[in-house]
Amino acid sequence: MERKKISNDKLFIMCALVLIVVLLFVLFAPVMTKYDPNQQDILAKLQHPSAKHWLGTDQLGRDIYARLLYGGRTTLLLSLLATMVILFSGFLVGWLSAVHQGKFNQLVTFLCDTLMALPSEMIALMIIGLLGPSILTILLAVTLAKWPWYVRMFHHEIRSYQQENYIQFSMITGKSNGWILKNHLLKSIVPLFIVYGTLNLSSIIMSISALSFLGIGVQPPTAEWGAMINEAKNFAFADTWQVIPVGAVLFIVLASLNYLGDQFAAHLISEESRHSHGNLRG
Repeated sequence: MERKKISNDKLFIMCALVLIVVLLFVLFAPVMTKYDPNQQDILAKLQHPSAKHWLGTDQLGRDIYARLLYGGRTTLLLSLLATMVILFSGFLVGWLSAVHQGKFNQLVTFLCDTLMALPSEMIALMIIGLLGPSILTILLAVTLAKWPWYVRMFHHEIRSYQQENYIQFSMITGKSNGWILKNHLLKSIVPLFIVYGTLNLSSIIMSISALSFLGIGVQPPTAEWGAMINEAKNFAFADTWQVIPVGAVLFIVLASLNYLGDQFAAHLISEESRHSHGNLRG
């Protein structure tokens, strides 16, 4: 049975729209709420949704809706930055190691194998333990924990593309590696950026939120989704509502990203299979 096209997938479109709406709300947080996310009002603590506080207040009387928006800024923008750093640096090193066989490739392979031998969470904890918790440290920790996997994936993909006849012909005729990258490889690699980026973004969001949940990520009073869940967990039994807003938004964002990534990957595999069959028929 032929797979349904992405443009005809209503769930795909809905997930994309949800992510766009969340991103717009987060980016325009100052317009979407009049409250300062760190403004405390002890007399109004642990309130449920009302006309004044749309999603209620937390244990310090801070507006949950405002903290949800500003927390999304921290979580999503930090995750997007980490994802871009991982993808572009991973691609660059993976491409260089694929086209320059020898000591450089051996060094990259040794470094990736060493980092991949350790759990990514352990790498992140070691870096934060050495440098202390901060936004820059979290970015460095998450990047180093995920980076070697993407170097290896891009290296493998580029090596497989190098076996294609048209690239072999370009190499034989003396075309430079830069020319081959620009004219042949990039159009094949760009879809991989979309697939890896979408799937990696959800993983990065989880990692950053998990570190903040453990108390070693983004530090108070900065609003961040994982930190908000960490603060709310102490009141989860007395007032379950405290966990619901941020937990629901985090779940929806992660589920949407994972579905988009899965569909992009399935579409890419389908296109590659069709291309391969076309080559065989040709």
